[in-house]
Amino acid sequence: MSLVTSAKMAWQMVQRHRLRTGLTMLGILIGNAAVVAIAGFGNAAQEMAVDQFRSLGTNLLIVFSSSLGLADASNIRPITLDDLMAIEQEVPAVAAAVPSLSVNVRAVRGGVDRRYEATGTWPEYLSVLNLEIEHGRFLSPADIEEQRSVVVLGSEAASQLFGLDPAAAIGETVLLNNLPFEVIGTLRSKPTVFGNSDAGVFLPVDVVANQFVGRRSPYGTELTAIFVSARSVEDLPAAEFQIRNLLRQRHQLVGEDDFIIRNQKVLLDGAATILGLLRVLLTGTAALSLLVGGVGIMNVMLISVAERTHEIGVRKAIGADSRQILQQFATEAIFIAVTGGVIGILFSSGLLVAVQVFTPLATTIDPVAVVVSFSLSTAIGLVFGIFPARKAAQLDPIEALRA
Repeated sequence: MSLVTSAKMAWQMVQRHRLRTGLTMLGILIGNAAVVAIAGFGNAAQEMAVDQFRSLGTNLLIVFSSSLGLADASNIRPITLDDLMAIEQEVPAVAAAVPSLSVNVRAVRGGVDRRYEATGTWPEYLSVLNLEIEHGRFLSPADIEEQRSVVVLGSEAASQLFGLDPAAAIGETVLLNNLPFEVIGTLRSKPTVFGNSDAGVFLPVDVVANQFVGRRSPYGTELTAIFVSARSVEDLPAAEFQIRNLLRQRHQLVGEDDFIIRNQKVLLDGAATILGLLRVLLTGTAALSLLVGGVGIMNVMLISVAERTHEIGVRKAIGADSRQILQQFATEAIFIAVTGGVIGILFSSGLLVAVQVFTPLATTIDPVAVVVSFSLSTAIGLVFGIFPARKAAQLDPIEALRA
């Protein structure tokens, strides 16, 4: 019996038991759809996360205080504005460094009353963090020098305080912790990894230190973090090494560091690796669901063998051998698995395309996931169908005819 004849007989079986076969296919269909969809969504999520890291620049270092590993955390020396100035002046691999002094403030404008993270910084913050102005301007050297009461709003903060027209905020006054500040600019919306600039407000660093924080370390103005831009990606290791040596000298350290330096490129590579592993893990878990579909195929094929025992006896009586009976039932099992697999792959592919067209998520169809999913479903159909097929092939024709 040829494969074409076996396929035709399998199709006739499907037509005869549409509901039962459809329900059996459902397990394989869902398994294939899950594998391809998870791989596609995982790729998109990985790219989105990596893009957010990359948008900050791959030559960025973040320095902040940390008591991790210190025997006595009470004597930790904080990162200060003087440390930042020393980094700028004494580390040749550094192109720019900006302060970040963050504090939570209450913002009131009209009937709107919200809380935001206020960041005290310098004009270079915009270029170091790759942010852009949407309306107005950012902080200027004169704002810093004269400690002016001015504020730049993140896009979300501007919308919440001034409605749908953030441009109208320019020149208006906002109360921050009951102190009046003139709005001089609004930022363009941008997803970030370190904090949410969209929901933040930005002021001169000394204004935040003197009017909101109100305390000084004996070592100078204490900072939340220092953002450092190296001259190039190749200069990152040298910049990190030089900054560590400089801060250890300034903090007079003999043991563990009382600060941490995060390398943006290392974070980028680490995030890509973790997200890639997570995607593979989820895809593999979804692939296990195909086994459930395989069990369903075996069950329905065993029922089919029991129901068609007389038919098997007749076929053997007119000359069909055990190999042909085995081929017929194995083909039916594979037919169910392949059909369910193809429908599942087409369904998930259509879903990924629709998400790509109608949402900002750049989903893609992973060809590796498609090939692996299709191969697995075919193999499962063969493996789980071979037992019922062998059982049918081994039936005694006399006993089968009496059934």
